[in-house]
Amino acid sequence: MNEEQNKTQQEDDGSLSFLNIPQDEANKHFNCKETTQQQLTNLKFWVCDYIENVKTKFGNERFLVKIKHEKPPSGHDKEEKFFTNSTEIKYVLKEIKKRNKFPRLVTMRASGTRYYFE
Repeated sequence: MNEEQNKTQQEDDGSLSFLNIPQDEANKHFNCKETTQQQLTNLKFWVCDYIENVKTKFGNERFLVKIKHEKPPSGHDKEEKFFTNSTEIKYVLKEIKKRNKFPRLVTMRASGTRYYFE
């Protein structure tokens, strides 16, 4: 009987989720509200993911970073994205990805026009 139950649980139910297809890294996008580094300064949030080398009107090789704020009073996680050209932030994001350690809790800091994570 247990074999039959396991077989039933593992049978293809016809859903897309059953196939467990990974996200296409070459065609990634973040469907959430955009914010700015200035608005995030001195705030703590989770860095969830990023896209490298995005071309914008401000230049090439920008990173688009997906973040999640800690639960606000509404009780729902608030996801946002921001663009950065900060070499410090880019370096940290690459190192987190290399270690496969997303998400990471960070605080955005600024010194003049320089932005970085703590």
